[in-house]
Amino acid sequence: MTRTIVVHSYRGGTGKSSVLANLALLLAGEGRRVGVVDTDIQSPTLDLLFRLCPGPSLADYLLGRCEIEAAAQQVATARGRGSLYVVPARTGTAALRELMTTGYDVGLLPEGFDRLSVHHALDVLLLDTHAGLNNESVTAMASADVLLIMARADRIDLLGARETIALTGRLACRRTLVMSMAPEGIDREAARLLAEEFYRTPLAGILPYVPQMAALHGERIFSEAHPDHPLVGEFRTIISALDARDEVSRA
Repeated sequence: MTRTIVVHSYRGGTGKSSVLANLALLLAGEGRRVGVVDTDIQSPTLDLLFRLCPGPSLADYLLGRCEIEAAAQQVATARGRGSLYVVPARTGTAALRELMTTGYDVGLLPEGFDRLSVHHALDVLLLDTHAGLNNESVTAMASADVLLIMARADRIDLLGARETIALTGRLACRRTLVMSMAPEGIDREAARLLAEEFYRTPLAGILPYVPQMAALHGERIFSEAHPDHPLVGEFRTIISALDARDEVSRA
């Protein structure tokens, strides 16, 4: 049975799309069958990170121009292990203008997620979302088995994360928090206690600011370019927390 993990943030700039891309590559590298859908139609990223070829997209599926299975592109994985399929949000701006003008049936999103999972016999489906709350983000969160909330270690982001957690308290999904761009020397134990006591949500990981990631300019995925970097170990820690079902909260 496919496990659906939604990655979300209250504000942009947390690195959520980059983190999702790294998790996807590492999960596939473990031999799993992994699907990724970029639901961020307003500001897509994953087509660039995964260097996808032009072709059908999620927007085309929502507009009735293709089946979602046709929009999934297979991406090469480390040492050829596992399988990775990526559905880009859109290519160009014409589809975005059309969706904004005509709208679409929001029920197509969960239906498409289910069809993609069955068609490729996925072990894990990762859904990237637009920052904040909109139709695509809320619908994706409603489809989640696990909601991974990204937040920078600052007051505005963390208050936004609390709002997201409060909203998703009504959904039947587990939740976990990841702090990104953490300053050097952050007290990890204090951060864990903050997450568990203030947010009532386990902390799956703390990701430091890493200049080498910025130096990639979005042209490569970090774990692919620097497989032995300590940050990749932090990504694996997050995967372990997501795999351990008692490490995330339904409260």
